[in-house]
Amino acid sequence: MRITIYQIIPELDQDRLMFLPLSCFQKAGYQTPPAGIYESVFCGETEAATLEEIYQIFNRTDEADTRYLEKIGFTGHSLSVSDILEVQDAPGDSRFYFCDTFGFPQISFQKEHAMLPVQNHNYIPYEQIIRSKSGHLAYLDDSGLSIHPCIQVQLQRCKYSQCQLGYRLRYREKEGIPARQREFLERPVVLLFEDTLGPAPENLWYHSPKPSVWISRHPAHSPLNLKLVEEWCQSQNITYEYL
Repeated sequence: MRITIYQIIPELDQDRLMFLPLSCFQKAGYQTPPAGIYESVFCGETEAATLEEIYQIFNRTDEADTRYLEKIGFTGHSLSVSDILEVQDAPGDSRFYFCDTFGFPQISFQKEHAMLPVQNHNYIPYEQIIRSKSGHLAYLDDSGLSIHPCIQVQLQRCKYSQCQLGYRLRYREKEGIPARQREFLERPVVLLFEDTLGPAPENLWYHSPKPSVWISRHPAHSPLNLKLVEEWCQSQNITYEYL
């Protein structure tokens, strides 16, 4: 029997559904498990003839069983409640089953929205930070230090690619303007400070030895540039925080 096993990605599990029965998904407002928070942790042929036999193969915890599962390419945890089994009868012809507290009810599942095995797990539960207050935010991106006015900022865990997790930074500069958005593979360092004196002056991270000549005090992507903004906030008694 050819199968694929899908398991919830803890970093994207906003509703804390991992290891919960199907009834909890329904109470959370999902008619069917949301494929976007799942990843494929195994795909291949097995000697199993039934769903119960699949469960017996992949619900093992001793060291020898773990070595066997790793050998056949299984990258997940022991098969548990909330996992999804895809039984492939033929190419393009699949049935999906939810591993419930008792039994395996058949469900619909949009597997094209699931992730491939994630390459950069940190297994930290879903993270989302929201701040709603007038100020400025500063962060480092591909072009160096960026500073923007904002009335609301949100930093959350997200998909970065089909097999990588990342972070999404969304901020709204003022009312009536759509939010801007940036995505990062690594968690960005974001400094949020009060809007009392306006944005930090650029001469903090640039100096001008002669007219119209600007030289960076530190390399463009150096965190020291962000540190200069922090020190400026301290010198001006401006309230700030790192997200």
